[in-house]
Amino acid sequence: MALPKYDQIAADLRGQIVRGDLKPGDVLPSERELTERWKVARATVVRAIQVLRQEELVETRQGVGTLVRERLPLARTAGERYRTARATGFIYTAGEHADILSAEMVPAPEDVATALGVAAGDQVAHRHRVTREGETATATSFSWFTAEVAGAAPRLLQAERVREGTTRYVEMQTGRTPHTGRDWWTARLATADELRILELEGPQAVGEVRHIAYDADGLPLAYEVGVVPAGRWSRTEEYPMGS
Repeated sequence: MALPKYDQIAADLRGQIVRGDLKPGDVLPSERELTERWKVARATVVRAIQVLRQEELVETRQGVGTLVRERLPLARTAGERYRTARATGFIYTAGEHADILSAEMVPAPEDVATALGVAAGDQVAHRHRVTREGETATATSFSWFTAEVAGAAPRLLQAERVREGTTRYVEMQTGRTPHTGRDWWTARLATADELRILELEGPQAVGEVRHIAYDADGLPLAYEVGVVPAGRWSRTEEYPMGS
C-alpha cells in the first residue's frame, strides 16, 4: 500500500536531509513549489512540513521560510544509505565513517536463515561494523549474505570498508538490483556489548531495526540488524529501492 501523499513528501525531504543534500540552514522549497511539484493541495504540503517539524528536523522562521535545523544524530535506514551510495558513490555522508569489527563466514542463526531463505546452520557471510560521526559512535550493525552472494562479492569477507556500501557492491558484482526494502523497528535495553561498542552508560535504551533488501524477483539480497542509541527518529515502512 502506498504511503499517503503528505508522508511521501515528508519522506522525500527527510531523505535529502539525512543524505546531506539539504544541509543545516538550507531553506526547504516553498509550499507553492512543493504543491506544484507534487500536484497536491497546500494542506497536504503543510501536513508534510508539520511531520518534519515534529521530528525536529526543520524549523519555520517568519519571513525566511522552513529551514533545516542544525544536524542531529539521525538513524539512517539501510535503504537511505543505499540511495546515498547510488547517488554519490559513497555510503556515508561527510563526517561519517565505519570501523569493520569482523568479516567472516559463520553458521546462520535461525533469524538470519529465515531472512535469507537458507537453512539454519548453513554458512553465510557476516559483517559487523560500528558507524561513527567524528569520534562519536552512532550505530552498530550486523549484515549477512548467502554463500552464493559472498562468492560473487569477495570483499564482503575482508575486514575493510566497502565505501560504496555492501548492498550497492553486491548489486554491482551480481547484477541483482535491489527492488524493495522492508524494515522492522523496535526499542529495547542495550546489551553489555552494545553499551561498550556505543560507549554508553547502562542501563540504556536503544532502537533496533531489522532490514531485508529484495531483488526484482522477490529474493533476499541482504539482511541487516542495526542498533542505535535512543533519541533518534525511527519509522517503519516498505519502500522502493531501485530507480
